Amino acid sequence: MKAFLILLFLTNIIFALVQWLLPYDQVIKKVQPPLVTETLRLLDESDIPLKQEKVQEPVVAQASEDEQPVIPATPDKLCYTLGPFKEKQGSQEVALKFKQNKIPISSRSSQEKEYRGMMVYVDGHESREAALATAESLAARGVRDYIIVNEPGKTNILSLGVFGLKKYAERRYNKVAKMGYSVQSEARYRNRTIYWLDYSESENESLTRFIDNLINEKGISRISRQCEE
Repeated sequence: MKAFLILLFLTNIIFALVQWLLPYDQVIKKVQPPLVTETLRLLDESDIPLKQEKVQEPVVAQASEDEQPVIPATPDKLCYTLGPFKEKQGSQEVALKFKQNKIPISSRSSQEKEYRGMMVYVDGHESREAALATAESLAARGVRDYIIVNEPGKTNILSLGVFGLKKYAERRYNKVAKMGYSVQSEARYRNRTIYWLDYSESENESLTRFIDNLINEKGISRISRQCEE
C-alpha cells in the first residue's frame, strides 16, 4: 500500500512537470475524422458510374457575310379589267369616270363571234336563177320571206330567215320540210368588236358603287387578274 502511494505521487509530479514545460494542445491533439461525402444515387443507378454532363449552350445562327437575309415573299399585285362593252362610246364614258378620280385606265378592243340565231335555208341550186325559181314556188305556198346568200362553201342558197329563238326556226323548218324541199338549219354568227378597260389601282368607294351599277344594269364584269410586267 505504501509503495502504491509513492508511485502515484511520483506520477503526479511527472505530469505537472510536463504541463509546465509543454502546452496542452501539443500533448493532446484532437484528431478530427475526415469529412466523407457521398453522392445520392437512384436505386436503379447503383451500378452505373456517374458522369458529369455538360450543359450545352444554345447555338445562335449567324449569317455569313456572303449570305443575304431572306425576305418573305409578297403576293403578286392584282390588276383589274372591266368589260365587255359592246359600244366604244360606253367604254369611253366609264374611262372618263376613272380619269376624273385620278385613276389611270387604258382601253383595248378585241373581236368575238356574236350569235345571231338559227338560219333555215334551202340549198342545192346550181345557179341564182335556180334559187329564184325555188323562192317563187315557196311564195306560191305562203313562204314569202327569203334572201339568196353566197359565201365560201355556200353558193346560191335560199335563206328563209334567221330566227333568234330556236322554236321559231324549228317551226319554219318543219313547215318547209313537209312541202318536200331539201331544207336545212344552222347557227349563224357574226364578228363584232368589243371593248375592255384595264386598270391597276383599286377603285375608291364612289367608283365601286358606279361599277356595281354597271354590273347589275348592263352586264359588265369586273375581272381580277395578275398584273403583267
